[in-house]
Amino acid sequence: MRSDGPMTSLPDGPVVVYPLVSDEGNRRVLGDWLADHDSYTAVEADVPVAEAEFDLCIVDEAGLQRHAAKLDEVKSDAQPALLPVLLVLSEHTPDIIETDRGEIADSVLVSTVDEIVSLPMQQAELEWRIQALLRLRNQSLTLQSKTDELRRFREAVDASGHAIFITDPDGVFEYVNPAFEEITGYGRAEVLGGTPRQLKSGEMSDAYYEDLWNTITSGDRWEAEIVDQKKDGTYYSAYQTVAPIPDGEGGVSAFVAVQTDVTARKELRKGLKRHREVVQRLEDPIMLQDEDGTFRLVNEALADFAGLSKEELLGETEHRFMNEEAATRIERKKAEVMEAEQPITYTISPDFERSDRNATFSTNRYPYYDGDGELTGTFAICRDVTDLEERTRQLHVIDNILRHNLRNDLTIIRGLADQIRGRTSGDVADTAETILTHTDDLMSTGEKSRSITDLLSEDPTPGSIDVTSVIRSVVDGLTAVRANVRLDANMPERAVASTTLKIREAIEELVRNAVIHSDRDVPSIEIRVATTDEAVTVSVIDDGPGIPEMDRAVLETGQAIDDMYHGSGLGLWLVYWIVSRSGGSIAVSDPEPQGTDVTISLPRGTYAEE
Repeated sequence: MRSDGPMTSLPDGPVVVYPLVSDEGNRRVLGDWLADHDSYTAVEADVPVAEAEFDLCIVDEAGLQRHAAKLDEVKSDAQPALLPVLLVLSEHTPDIIETDRGEIADSVLVSTVDEIVSLPMQQAELEWRIQALLRLRNQSLTLQSKTDELRRFREAVDASGHAIFITDPDGVFEYVNPAFEEITGYGRAEVLGGTPRQLKSGEMSDAYYEDLWNTITSGDRWEAEIVDQKKDGTYYSAYQTVAPIPDGEGGVSAFVAVQTDVTARKELRKGLKRHREVVQRLEDPIMLQDEDGTFRLVNEALADFAGLSKEELLGETEHRFMNEEAATRIERKKAEVMEAEQPITYTISPDFERSDRNATFSTNRYPYYDGDGELTGTFAICRDVTDLEERTRQLHVIDNILRHNLRNDLTIIRGLADQIRGRTSGDVADTAETILTHTDDLMSTGEKSRSITDLLSEDPTPGSIDVTSVIRSVVDGLTAVRANVRLDANMPERAVASTTLKIREAIEELVRNAVIHSDRDVPSIEIRVATTDEAVTVSVIDDGPGIPEMDRAVLETGQAIDDMYHGSGLGLWLVYWIVSRSGGSIAVSDPEPQGTDVTISLPRGTYAEE
């Protein structure tokens, strides 16, 4: 119906009239009259009352009796707007108002009919009566619109996340919204009748409040940050707007204030400022680049290497200050990060042509997302590992020389001992056998030394490895060469850990140590693997004589408890460093009645398809 929804005025076009006149003659006369007036139009006769859209209904006695219930329903639905009904009575039935017959006089006239006219009547009077009803309808629509507007305003204020309060001209609270209660901790009943002085923190000067009051009492709006105090005594920062509400006579009827809590924003700014200062003071180059590779943020360290100021670097790429080969390789790395949306680690040794410097960097490059979560570039931290690279190179040289010389000498010694063992007997042969055993141990130690050197030199970035598969391979390899070992493995079908590729060597070393140092004719070793949401644990449990305290310290902490420690050689150090560089840990315990339980805990990894 036309009454559905708020209306502030009658339509610009003709007023729609719904004629519910049962008398055929009266219906024809009314139709002709409406047709003669361009300001009116009639609803088609076959449209039901409940579906018709109209501004005014004209009904006679018979039509009212037939449609009273529906008219009452549509008028009720239109409330609080008025949907007027004009009752036209024949001159033969003017006493319907006073009669008590039927239900018309008792109820319908009270709730349904808004005006009654008797026939015959002049067209001018009909026009006047209709216009009067339409004016009432217009006023009701206007009132409804203002009421709805006020209701929506109140709902919006109540739903606002900003603290809103209204005071009278003297500054006394008349209204506060729920956000005010939430932010300040004061309930509405606790502040109404009071003043904003309840919120004073003492952080703002008297001049601040004096300036505020002078501004709003002169009719102007005040905007500034303020530090207020909550009910619990804590402070909060807000951006506050206070505006006067005019009374229409040149004065002020009230003041309305809106506070936007900016405490978290200010703390974030402080944090960002501290982070910027830290970034600028770091000795390692740090940079943020957009999707085109141009610098959007750089620190002083990068500027020093580049031989340019930070301002000169912004908007440029590595090609401005770096040799072409290195700059092109970095471009490929940035594209790799952008495409996969995954961080990468790489080492690069650029020549800085402007500053005439050389360096080697271990670079971690990450995808960078803006505030809307959109990928907009990459963020890189470049660690200067020039000295580390040189020390690693030197370590490799020394390691190669020592192992080469050691192996050559041990090979000669082993050959002589083997000859002596084959040509002699008794104590001399036994001594030669001992020399051969120690020679093999020393050669094995040399190989472990090489493994440690390689481990400490390689990229420590772990990958996802199925530990179950690794252990199956270790078990198969050991049982193939050692038949007198009872080896059980209790493992899930798959256990993916985040670890280095050398984890096999660590597990192999623990199992081999358990066999070598066992005091049993048939050593018994159990390997248990368990998984949680965060970790994969591998336990190597033997029934041997136990592990010395010094060896335990090496495995658990990577430290010897005695400067003279030699322990079981380099094997346990290798295990510690492999697990440590995988981000894992080792725990050693003594199961009953004897033996050793060495448990490795590694971070949980995932397969690419998971």
